[in-house]
Order: sequence, then C-alpha cells, then structure tokens
Amino acid sequence: MWTKCVDFARDTRGNVVMIFALVSIPLLLVGAFAIDTSRHLTSNQQLQAAIDAASLAGARALEDATKTDTDIEAIAQGAYQANLLGRHGDVSCLDANVTVNRTTGTVLVQASCKTPTLLGTSLTRENMDSINQSTARANLTKLDLALMLDVSGSMSGQKLTDLKAAAKQTARTLITPSSGDRVRISFVSYAAAVNAGVYGNEAQGNLATDDSDGDGLDKVCVSERTGTAAWTDDEPQLGKYVGDAAGSCPDSSLLPLTYDLTSFDTAIDTLTAGGMTAGHLGVAWSWYLVAPEWHEIWPTASAPLSYTDPETVKAVVLMTDGQFNMSYDGGMGDSNTQAKKMCGKMRDEGVRIYAVAFQAPTNAKNTLKNCTGDDSRFFDAGNGAELLAAYDAIASQLSQLTLVN
Repeated sequence: MWTKCVDFARDTRGNVVMIFALVSIPLLLVGAFAIDTSRHLTSNQQLQAAIDAASLAGARALEDATKTDTDIEAIAQGAYQANLLGRHGDVSCLDANVTVNRTTGTVLVQASCKTPTLLGTSLTRENMDSINQSTARANLTKLDLALMLDVSGSMSGQKLTDLKAAAKQTARTLITPSSGDRVRISFVSYAAAVNAGVYGNEAQGNLATDDSDGDGLDKVCVSERTGTAAWTDDEPQLGKYVGDAAGSCPDSSLLPLTYDLTSFDTAIDTLTAGGMTAGHLGVAWSWYLVAPEWHEIWPTASAPLSYTDPETVKAVVLMTDGQFNMSYDGGMGDSNTQAKKMCGKMRDEGVRIYAVAFQAPTNAKNTLKNCTGDDSRFFDAGNGAELLAAYDAIASQLSQLTLVN
C-alpha cells in the first residue's frame, strides 16, 4: 500500500494539464488585452483622423462669408461621419460636437467612440473609450487695396476706357460673395493734383466743408505735405497737411475702401481725363487710403486696418502713362523724387507696391520700378489687352495672398 502511494506521488503525467489550467486564464486575459489594445489604437486613430478632417472642412467653410454657423457645423459633421465609415462595425461613435468661433477664426470638433472588449464584463471592462478633439484655424486674411489711376490729359479716349475696364475687372476678381468684407478696394485718380473731394478739408485740418450743392463732388485740390509730415502717413490735422493746389486738379476724385462692387463701378465710371501728371500726389493718396493713421478721415466702414494685424495684407497698385511732371513745393524735390521717397516709406510699413506702366516713357517706367522695390511687381503694358492682363496678374497674386498666410 505504501509503495502504491509513493508511486502515485511520483506520477507526473497530469502536471501539464494542471499547469495549463493554472495559466490558461492569464494567457486568455493577455491575449484578449493585446487584441483589445490593438483595436482600441486603431479606433483612436480613425477617430482622430475623422475629427481632423471635420475641423479642416469646417475651417474652409468658415472662410466663405456666405456660410452661417449652422452651415459650417453641418459641413464639419458630414466630414466627420464620412471619415468614420471605415471603422470596425462594433465600434460606436457619438455625433461630433462642433464649435465655431468667428472671433478667433477657429473650428473646434470634439467626439468620442466606444470599442467593445472581447471578453466584455466577465473578466475585463465592457468598452474602451476614445475621446479626442481637433481645432483648425480658418485663413481669414484681409486685404486693403488702393489703386492709383492716372487721369491726365494723355489718358483721354480709348486709354481711359481701357483703364476703367481693368480697374473694374480687378475688383470683380478680388471681391466675391465668399470674401465678404475681408477684401476691400479703393482708388484715387490724379492729374495735375488730387481732388480729395469732401475729404480734403478735413485732411487739411479744416472742419468746414465746401460742398455747396450737397452732391459730395465739390473739388478740394491738394498738393504735397511739407515739414515733419512730408512723405509720411501721419494723421492729418491742422498744421500737418496744408498743401493746397488752388483748383488745379481733375473733376475725378477718389473712393475710400469698399467691398461694394456696385459703388466701385459707379465711381470708376465718373473718371475723366485732363491736365498734367502729379504722380507723387497719386502715390501719397493711394497710401493714405490704406493707412491706419487716416482712419478718422474715412467713413467707418472704410477705416484702414492696422499694419500690425497678422492677417491683414495692404497693397497699392500705381499706374501712369507718362512722366511725373507736376509738383508744387520746389524745396521738396520734383514729382519723381517725391514719389520715390514716398514709396520707400510705404514699403517700410509693409505695404506691397505693384506698378503698371501704360505706354509710358522709359523715365516713368524707371520711377515705377523703383517704387515697387521688386521688378516682379512691375508690369509694362503696350495696349489695352496688355493693360488688362497686367491687372489680372496683380489680382491673381493678391488673391493668393488672401488664401495663404
């Protein structure tokens, strides 16, 4: 009997079964955990990809001024759902929470998914949760643009017709329903001087206006600034802008920044040609139209944005068909000299300068090239078609600036 007991104790044939029984549960748990972890990682990646796509889609929609917050939320939600179609069939995801912030120009998307575990609540938790969020920023670059338009006597006839067409086409290219009020365009016409219209008196520090018939078109002819304010965009006030051209300016005036295409076209149609070419004054007033220091002169909706706004692009397009040949204060230098100085100061403030020479002589082209500071922004047009092409090229460049920060 004793011998049998000893033999039984020494018999190891059942040990494997016992050991397997002891380790099978941990092995099962480890295997299930590995599979669940892999599934959860995949689900987490799919969720993140879906909300990234949703926030980007929402941000792109936010760039379209015609879209409401509800529209943007629906677009983001649609992108989120479309990108979840490839997830595991047993993974459940809630609708995304979409937050549109127009102040910061961002779209925030938050969402969560549940990935069921293999063993459920018997040995592990029932689900593994994924909770992610993504924020995308809309490109809401703003553009303040001023066109300097030569309406001297040599621009009469077909040349002025071509210029009007080019200016209107530029505005239509840049101002679209989707751009809203982010893109604004203005212009100043010039000949022997600039007709500052109803804005001239205030720019000279005179509170009284001279609009006797109330049509807003009475002439206030202005010349160059002198003293400490010369060749600057300093705030205009009494003693800092006293230039007076004594009536030597065109009937055509200027238009402050606007995103209203109808108003722009109507103002362009009023352009008439005649007189000499005080190009430096056209340069100056094209700067004033986009200069923040001049915000009190212009209507509230036309107030130029700050130079320091990281989302703002400021640009002017200079144009002439002849040599700058008219100036007023001999001590300030001739028109070409003053124009170059003004352009240099403008570029120092970060204003992009483009220029178009329209059947212009060499010396005028050289002045315009000097003003741009970059030959790639200078265009030489020999006829109406080339003039239109030049303005189209500039508008295309500016359009890209409003899409890329």
